[in-house]
Amino acid sequence: MTLTQRIGKLFRALGSCLIAWILIRMGEDGFLLVSALLSLALIVFGARNLIYYFSMARHMVNGRSILYIGVIALDFGIFTLSVSDSHGVFTVLYLLGVHAFSGVIDILRAREARQFEAPSWKISLAEGIANIGVALVAVVFGIFLGNMRNLTVIYAAGLIYSALLNMAIVYIP
Repeated sequence: MTLTQRIGKLFRALGSCLIAWILIRMGEDGFLLVSALLSLALIVFGARNLIYYFSMARHMVNGRSILYIGVIALDFGIFTLSVSDSHGVFTVLYLLGVHAFSGVIDILRAREARQFEAPSWKISLAEGIANIGVALVAVVFGIFLGNMRNLTVIYAAGLIYSALLNMAIVYIP
């Protein structure tokens, strides 16, 4: 990892900590900010994949899958943004889906990295377990209890945990 990449990762981690602090301070109104952040993240991810597809991936093997991922992520982001103020359960379901899927992918990557004896498999496994834990806690507080304040704090805690892992990765040689 180059010095520029390390500095960029560090600034993104500090930005995540700042956003998490703002969410915790906002209280129950932070739920709308969580919805906006999730929508914005999905829209940016989808747009980046679409730009990547039209600039390079259309000439690659299986490049069309990047197009599909970009279109689906962009669609989910726009849909989440449109229903974020009326139905909190949709945001909870997206939060659940994103964290659960990310957790499963991280665990599978850790398993593969362990087979190749890579030193980073422990961090990837910890991040995967934490993402699945956040998804389960989001289900309990968001769907069963309907407490949006606690859901906002859980999301902020997940941001802080992710930021701390990114900071740890910066310092691993």
